[in-house]
Amino acid sequence: MTLRTIIVAALACASAAGAAFAQDQQGPAQPQTPEAWRVAAETDLEALRAHLLNDTPVALDSENRAMQRWYERGYREARNRVRRVNDQGSYFYALLGYTNGFHDPHLSLSAQMRLAPASWPGFITTADGDNVVVFYRDEADANTPAIGARVISCDGRSPAAFRDRNIYPFTLNPGLAGDRRRSATRLFMDRHNPFGPAPRRCVFDENGTRRTITLTWREVPEGNDYWDQYSRASLGPGAPFDITTPAEGVTWIGVPTLDNGSGEQLQALIDSIGANAPAMRAGRAIVIDVRGNGGGSSEWGVRIARAVWGDDIIDALPGDDRPGAVDWRASAGNRDYIAEFTPELARQFGEDSEAVEWAHRAHDGIDAAITRGDAFWRDRDPGDAAPIAASGGYTQQRPTGPSPIPARVYVLSNGVCASACLDMADIMLHIPGVQLIGADTSGDGLLMEIRSATLPSGLVQVGLPMKVYRGRGRGALESYHADVAYHGVWSDEAVRAWVMELVQAQ
Repeated sequence: MTLRTIIVAALACASAAGAAFAQDQQGPAQPQTPEAWRVAAETDLEALRAHLLNDTPVALDSENRAMQRWYERGYREARNRVRRVNDQGSYFYALLGYTNGFHDPHLSLSAQMRLAPASWPGFITTADGDNVVVFYRDEADANTPAIGARVISCDGRSPAAFRDRNIYPFTLNPGLAGDRRRSATRLFMDRHNPFGPAPRRCVFDENGTRRTITLTWREVPEGNDYWDQYSRASLGPGAPFDITTPAEGVTWIGVPTLDNGSGEQLQALIDSIGANAPAMRAGRAIVIDVRGNGGGSSEWGVRIARAVWGDDIIDALPGDDRPGAVDWRASAGNRDYIAEFTPELARQFGEDSEAVEWAHRAHDGIDAAITRGDAFWRDRDPGDAAPIAASGGYTQQRPTGPSPIPARVYVLSNGVCASACLDMADIMLHIPGVQLIGADTSGDGLLMEIRSATLPSGLVQVGLPMKVYRGRGRGALESYHADVAYHGVWSDEAVRAWVMELVQAQ
């Protein structure tokens, strides 16, 4: 059982505290004066920095110099912003810029307060290759650009330059293909960040004619229509949980998550795959749809792969067996956190389970490291003394050759696939003949296993990764690149039509 498989079940309980805010219409009490907002920002920034030092690897990990440098430089930038904090938006983005600058998906900041409503200028944009074009508009507003109009510049900067300055320092990561696409839509949504303000005046190309528009910002419309259109323009909807046959000999398997909270649906999916596997393998094509799948428990991915291909094929895969290790930040907070969720593991898996045995070992290992005064506790397989290999490169080692089953297999990604979904991709995309279609996967950082901490004001919560991988096959933010890329609108109908055209053509 992998460490991530063991720990994810317990983390579901910890995440419930964050989910509880969704039930609370008010959230925590917010400061009422500019000075109070600034004091809250100063206090929370110092607490955040202390957590990063004491409970995560980033500040002391000499093998990740970029994070060490950002721990210091990002803090200085955050301090400069904190001096200008006077309201909710400046408070939130002063802190968010610091955490986002680490560019690791498992180190995050989330609001526990109700943020001010988003605004839009009456239109929504999408990515069209390297261009940003208008995807949807308020037909009642004659000031909005036409559908398909291309953004030339905003406030004197190209869309790429504007995003580099106003969006990426605070949210998203330009190193990931999915985030680059998201940013084309995010460009024209205002979340009231004074350090990265929304555009005010933009130039558009409408069928060869240039038009300059001063944007009129207003709150997004009530209801779901705006957000539905925003989702379609960005990365589209996630896959539904189902198995369908869109054409004779073609099986479409929707896997939108690997989270243990969806365990019953995942098990039902696996059972259905297993019951129909011989016919599926003998058919024309199998589409494994992971749109929207941000991960969960790695074990579900292994079980899905075994159901589709069978144990013999999966067991024969060479895998990535380079010598590795996991370094846990040895802190009292991390040790106590493991102790707190061990009873939950016992309830789920039994007192004598491997999960509980692992938790006790991790707790004791971290505790011993603290006693010795060590910053890290290194976890390795017993007896493994081989030198730890360098991380990275595994996505470039995909095999060639014919598929081991008659059906062509496609893994459909919209750029979200990360964490346990990437672990599943490590299996499926190393089976000969399997094609990744749609978009590149996302990428994982080397930091893993999150616990949450609420900062002193109660207004935000930080996700603290407790460990760092050594010698992992995939390096930091390493993605699988699509064999066949999709460049259209990510609506469900358009994507399915494109996939079926691809299947019929091959």
